[in-house]
Amino acid sequence: MISLVLALALTASIFTGASIGASAVPPAFGPVSSSGTSGILKSALVAGIAASVGAVVQGGRVTNTVGTGLLDGGIQELQAFSILLVASLLVIASVITKYPMPTAFTVVGSVVGSAFAFGNTIQWNGLYRVVGYWVLLPIPAVALGYGISYLLRKFIPKEDSKKYMKSILMGLGIFVAFTAGGNSVGKAVGPLVSSNISMRILLIIGGASILAGAWVLSPRIINAVSFEYSNIGPRRSAAALGSAALLAQLGIFLGVPISFNEAIIASIIGSGLVVGRSNVGKKKLAYTGAAWIFAFFLSALLTYLLGLGLLLVF
Repeated sequence: MISLVLALALTASIFTGASIGASAVPPAFGPVSSSGTSGILKSALVAGIAASVGAVVQGGRVTNTVGTGLLDGGIQELQAFSILLVASLLVIASVITKYPMPTAFTVVGSVVGSAFAFGNTIQWNGLYRVVGYWVLLPIPAVALGYGISYLLRKFIPKEDSKKYMKSILMGLGIFVAFTAGGNSVGKAVGPLVSSNISMRILLIIGGASILAGAWVLSPRIINAVSFEYSNIGPRRSAAALGSAALLAQLGIFLGVPISFNEAIIASIIGSGLVVGRSNVGKKKLAYTGAAWIFAFFLSALLTYLLGLGLLLVF
């Protein structure tokens, strides 16, 4: 029989998955919607289904990293509840306020913060590997964004871009959503790896919650994101999303959760360098980077404080 604490942790996991579906999946179909290939509601459903399939098929490695690769001794059920509650609330707040609060940074920060409250030893090598990937990610993202954008401009002239890019964007949107599910589901269910629930069931729960969040909560965000992508054009948006998906697939292979926001922004910069300019200003980049660092330490602090409070109650 499921304990009360595990039931609370599962509930928080579902909320985290839904918030991920609302925040990580929409960028996949922003260009699809802005190109007129698919309506917003249809885009949300297709993206959610692709993400849920990706979560079940590819989510195991990142889930194991979040659940067992960062802390020694496993994550307790009460600890998992504190991690997922803080992460879900921060990500939902970011969806509502449109404040950049990447799920990868908040979840990993919450896991690290919980260690100080619950007495775990941090696996520093595992943490350095994850953070190192985050730090190095912009370099290949810029390079890939530039390379893919250059090839698209060379082989698909501007006058033919709308005709060819609709099909490319639809296929790319499905692939990006699939990859987003595979890389992101571990953030929602990883803290529950040490529970008695099997990995397959955890991935199914995570995939279903991501689908629900994408279908119910993401249409408004897809609508907003589509305007951003329409400003950079179909070829640049394809280059940005394709680069982000490839780097997320590498993250899945390495078992590293990534921030799609980070990968996409860096890829957009790279795609803009093909024409000698970028739409992303230095001040905006500095603000966004500071927000990501702040998200990591804020989630760590809040989880530490919540963990201490929960230990007093339970």
